[in-house]
Amino acid sequence: MKIIETQDFKVRLINGGEYLNSAQLLRGRIFLRQEKTEKDKFDKFCQHLVVIDKRINQVVGTYRLLLGSIAEKNIGFYSETEFDLGNIKRSCKGEVLEIGRACVHPDYRKYLIITLLWRGVLSYVEYNKVDFIFGCASIEDSHPLKIGKIFRFFKDNFFSPPRFRVFPLEDKRFSYIKYLDEYNKEEVLNMLTSLIRGYLSIGAFVCGEPAWDRVFDTVDFFMLLDVKRINNSFLRKFL
Repeated sequence: MKIIETQDFKVRLINGGEYLNSAQLLRGRIFLRQEKTEKDKFDKFCQHLVVIDKRINQVVGTYRLLLGSIAEKNIGFYSETEFDLGNIKRSCKGEVLEIGRACVHPDYRKYLIITLLWRGVLSYVEYNKVDFIFGCASIEDSHPLKIGKIFRFFKDNFFSPPRFRVFPLEDKRFSYIKYLDEYNKEEVLNMLTSLIRGYLSIGAFVCGEPAWDRVFDTVDFFMLLDVKRINNSFLRKFL
């Protein structure tokens, strides 16, 4: 993939070593709210995109990447611990890429580190000829009414075609208030993370009802992006 570097930051693709440990420490700080590493059995099968502050040699942003061609030879996708991906596997032809564990150091939010990460992701997609990108997108607020509003908003505006529908595993189902007739669009948008809003803005689908991640105590929606649907202005900005 392309070399991505600015005066103060560099983007690197890693498989292990000191930088991976630093990325896992950052994940622990963000996702666990503890000064400890966050890691799981999928890490060793993934490649890890990191943004490094060259001035102090510190990882300040990371994304986890897992190609379908790798996942199918090993233990599958992380998303399969929450969702039945049968339709995705049947309908997504070509190479697929699962992305996740995206996070940025709190002190670097103003540096547009997520922009550098997305440049890295798209360069990786181009290099590996990826056709579809997917992953779990989390909502930290698990109030049933709020999740009901978010789901109805997704269903009305961003739902995938039926052939891409996923279903939460039985033990991961989340009980939210269904059948809402009304919601305030601006209110719902403010409930979403900037990452989810970004995914939607470039053409991503939401593929079904959410799952409950008991480990992180989040409500997760499965999101899918057909690379051909990414709008051209976004591609020109990042490639």
